[in-house]
Amino acid sequence: MSEYKKSFNRRAFLVYAVALVFGIACIIQILNLAIWQRPLFSGDPEYCLDKTRPNWENSPLAKDPNCRCVVVMNDIAPERGDILDDQNNILASNFTVFDIVIDGRKLRPDTLKNKKGVVIGVNDTLYATKDRKISRSDKEAVNKLIAELSDQFYFHFKHKFLLHSKEHYRKKLTEAILEYKNVDILKSNLLSENTLITSEDTAFVRKLPLFQDRCKKKCIGFFSYFKRIYPYGELAKRVIGTVPPGAKSGLELTFNDWLSGKKGAQKMLYIDGVRVPSEKFSSPHDGANVHSTLNLRMQNIVYEALMDKLHQMGAQWGCAVIMEVNSGEIKAMANLKRHTNENGKVGYFEIFNHAFRQECEPGSTFKLASLLAYLEKVPNDTAKSYMLCGCDIAKHFARDGKKFRTKCSTAHRLGKPIEIFQRSLNEGTGTMIFDAYNTNYQNYLSVLDSMGITMPLETQMGRVGAPKIIRDTKSMRTFYITTWGGFNMAPIQTLTYFNGVANNGKMVCPKMVSHITERDKVVEIFPTVVLKEQMVRKDVISRAQKYLEAVVSGPHGTARIYKDSVPNFAGKTGTRDILVESEDGEKWLYDRSRNSISFCGYFPVDKPKYSMIVYIYDVKSMSGPAVQLFYTIAKRITSLETTDLMREVDKSGGIKNTIYVNLGK
Repeated sequence: MSEYKKSFNRRAFLVYAVALVFGIACIIQILNLAIWQRPLFSGDPEYCLDKTRPNWENSPLAKDPNCRCVVVMNDIAPERGDILDDQNNILASNFTVFDIVIDGRKLRPDTLKNKKGVVIGVNDTLYATKDRKISRSDKEAVNKLIAELSDQFYFHFKHKFLLHSKEHYRKKLTEAILEYKNVDILKSNLLSENTLITSEDTAFVRKLPLFQDRCKKKCIGFFSYFKRIYPYGELAKRVIGTVPPGAKSGLELTFNDWLSGKKGAQKMLYIDGVRVPSEKFSSPHDGANVHSTLNLRMQNIVYEALMDKLHQMGAQWGCAVIMEVNSGEIKAMANLKRHTNENGKVGYFEIFNHAFRQECEPGSTFKLASLLAYLEKVPNDTAKSYMLCGCDIAKHFARDGKKFRTKCSTAHRLGKPIEIFQRSLNEGTGTMIFDAYNTNYQNYLSVLDSMGITMPLETQMGRVGAPKIIRDTKSMRTFYITTWGGFNMAPIQTLTYFNGVANNGKMVCPKMVSHITERDKVVEIFPTVVLKEQMVRKDVISRAQKYLEAVVSGPHGTARIYKDSVPNFAGKTGTRDILVESEDGEKWLYDRSRNSISFCGYFPVDKPKYSMIVYIYDVKSMSGPAVQLFYTIAKRITSLETTDLMREVDKSGGIKNTIYVNLGK
């Protein structure tokens, strides 16, 4: 018993001695790191090459091959903010996507050694699952595993990666499993919405043999990064815009400072090749969320209606914009351009923001601007009459008089200004302007300037330059400009002053973004910008509104086919020949067989809530289809709002199973 105690004491002493030595060694190492090695681990420039400092290349440590420590700065990217519609539906957001990589080096056979370090064998087992083990010497079993994995990859990803066959996956898996290579199986294509590997895909891969979490060898890897996605595809694509890998555009560009946030940073020390995080750290500030004024359901109505009309007419492009009259908020904007693919199939896509581009002439919608200028000078327009044929205006252009009908007869009768406007007569409109301004074109322009019609627009989508009206025009060009064209004007500019008339003379700037939020807290509100508190006198506005109503409800109106429509609307039609280059390329000529057609107006007439412009480019017809498109959109939006109203009644315990439920579908 005494011998046993002695043996136990010796062993206990040995354990205590080893523990004491180990503890002393730990303390010494801690003191070493805390005192003697502290400058090294703190990034002291005397011991570390600090590449974050300017002119670090001139430091003596940069040329020292024995330098143990290097300091670098790692940027920490913030998460980009979302873009939402007026009901908080996400229009643009971030999405985590992955690349799938198999590190075959981790599948190498394990070398077995005894306690003395002598190699006694090799473990060549592949652990396919927890209960399924395959020896590499069993070639048939290994090839069966590769074939099984190839089938699984192919059938799961074939709808995304159309060009990858079973052979592609078999080859990649063979390189990883049999040749021990690091292999990229699949990579997300950031330029295509259809070839992105999602978390659902990675969850599927993790359930496959060899890649399960319970497997002994962790050889599967998923490299993740953010992809900007647009859940509703082409809807409002040009308004929302894009971010790299394409060039920034739309709201993604103009609100980039809000959306992108601020980068964080952390100094990293590489000591003897080992990465050590520094205490010097700044967190990234994620981007804010941009709340647009767009309404997703209205956007869908406008997009589908415009798409149908463009296909029906074979137009080159078209756009449609809806603005809320009082606030100037843009509720929907569609821009569709024809594109023919390599197979000859024609489609329409959101390629350019035509609504904000000055690439076309306004046509007869500009007659409203001339009408406002006319009514400003003529207090009693009902007392005036003009020759409808244009005979009155020929005397103003002696040299170009042949362009007008000069042989007037009783058939070419006199007409009131409101009839001229309804019929959209060019010569009659020109006569009205020259009568009111006594051929003083500069005076006419100054009135347009005072109304704000010719000013540039500073919008949240960027600057739209002033309409390119020629200021020193003479002779016939004066006539063209006062009636329908001869200059370029963006559709959004036409809509802006039409909206001003609907708003009883108050012209507001188009608004695309209502406010900014960070973590559900509003940090910025964008009020409505008033361009002109009163464009012209109130009596001029009220008279002009009657003229616009007469275009639809009057006996001679170019849109009179819709006089009994619901909703009732007012506006002005527009038709303009397209300017094309001559065959010899030496000059530009108007092609009378090809037109741009438009309609700009507002609805409902009594209490205007929305103004809208539709513009269709390169068609053979007159303005009728543009009016039809305007009416179709207005009707569907009115039906949509009626349905919403009935749903609210339904929620409050009111009418059930209403007949309005299916309106607007």
